[in-house]
Amino acid sequence: MQLVLVRHGKAEDPAARPSDLERELTTTGRSTVKGMAKGLRLCVSGKVVIWTSPLPRARQTADILANAFAVKKIREHDAIAAGDLEVLASDWRDLDPQPKALILVGHQPHLGNWAERLTGAVLPIKTAAALAVDLDEDNALSGMLRWYAHPKALAGLADH
Repeated sequence: MQLVLVRHGKAEDPAARPSDLERELTTTGRSTVKGMAKGLRLCVSGKVVIWTSPLPRARQTADILANAFAVKKIREHDAIAAGDLEVLASDWRDLDPQPKALILVGHQPHLGNWAERLTGAVLPIKTAAALAVDLDEDNALSGMLRWYAHPKALAGLADH
């Protein structure tokens, strides 16, 4: 299975809401994610499942991705916001049938930590960036980095 880690799009300034947990995507953030999603669709094929952090900025990003991939159901998973990779790995091992790709929409620093733990690669995961890891069939906590892309690069794929 391919694991695709996506950081949420640009969110409101922290001062805009009483709590960081309530921040939503900005207009620019939504636009960037829409462009990125079109390119991501060209990089990820087959049956796709989307899991997201329950925080609004991640959920809004996941909704845009679901529209691009024609995915009808998104699972909100508390372990994404909590940064608990072991719980996530246990749950994705139990997916039946296994999708071709699992897209996880989340936050820094968790996504960067997970990328490093899974592949050994240290990556600057900016807002709306994505990376794909081909997971090891025998070890759900190990894999090979397939690609990493900035949102502008992904959007550029869709323009050609």
